[in-house]
Amino acid sequence: LDPKMRKSTEFPVWLDKPETKEMMKGKQVLMYCTGGIRCERASALLKYKMETDPEIKELGIQGVYQLQGGIDKYFKEFPDGGYWKGKNYVFDKRFAHAPPKVDGELHGKAEAHEKPAATTTEMMGKCEACQKPWDMYRGKRRCPTCGVPSLICKECFLADKEGRKKLGKEVRCDLCVEQGIKSKRELREKDKNEIEEYESKMKRRGLLQPEAGHSKAPNPDNVTRLRLKNMCRKNMDEATLMDTLPGITHIVWRT
Repeated sequence: LDPKMRKSTEFPVWLDKPETKEMMKGKQVLMYCTGGIRCERASALLKYKMETDPEIKELGIQGVYQLQGGIDKYFKEFPDGGYWKGKNYVFDKRFAHAPPKVDGELHGKAEAHEKPAATTTEMMGKCEACQKPWDMYRGKRRCPTCGVPSLICKECFLADKEGRKKLGKEVRCDLCVEQGIKSKRELREKDKNEIEEYESKMKRRGLLQPEAGHSKAPNPDNVTRLRLKNMCRKNMDEATLMDTLPGITHIVWRT
């Protein structure tokens, strides 16, 4: 199942949609992500709902599992890709990576004695401008409406850079095109309405408690503690801090 999310915080709304529930009815659910962290949180939410939400209980889900260690570990266990197809998006300078043997074949690095990888190297992505098959992120361009990285082929990227064919606001990610989102305002309104509707529904069913007012902790001595992060003691000293923040009585360096 593809949640078609831009960020992981959209998962609860997607999970509560009728079409999602219908697809999960009576099934075993396996979740996976790059490093195994986001799917851990998502599986915890689903398990919690299976225990507390009557609508989820009625689905008869046969178990919730996750890929231990995520896709990274799966690639190490199955260098030829196993059941994996395509590439995996990552949040570093690589932008996307494939199983080791597949990546070696794509870049001409496969050893002579190695058998071809079982996984197909067919491109599963396409250029958002010309729609030709493409799976490399380049140029740091982002969707003008939602901000996710754009898949733009080399030819369209160079044409835009040289001024021969500009990549305008009409060149959007597949998800914005599918949802008919044409501006940042439309996306904000859509997200706001979905979250408000979800939270209202959960509160009516007693599954989400109203926010309680924040109360201050007792402070009889009227002491204010200020914590400064990422400060290097080699480049900063107590005298400078005392001059910059008058009234300081104690300084504690945590290492």
